[in-house]
Amino acid sequence: GSLCENNDKFAIQRQLPKVADGDLLVIHDTGAHGQAMGFNYNGKLRPKELLLRQDGSVELIRRAETVADYFSTLNFEETILII
Repeated sequence: GSLCENNDKFAIQRQLPKVADGDLLVIHDTGAHGQAMGFNYNGKLRPKELLLRQDGSVELIRRAETVADYFSTLNFEETILII
């Protein structure tokens, strides 16, 4: 993944098909950094979540977090903030 974590592995000693630029790669049954098990580890924002329907359509079911979301629970007095 995009985090500095050495345990993020999707396939160990498995044959994977060759891919080219523009190909889509789906890795099923993942999501450690998604909403279900996610937290803002290393300040990483949670991604959007998409639902792939049986008819092949895709629906956005959760928007991606923003920097404003990340800091929305902080309540500092202005006198404390030093930038």
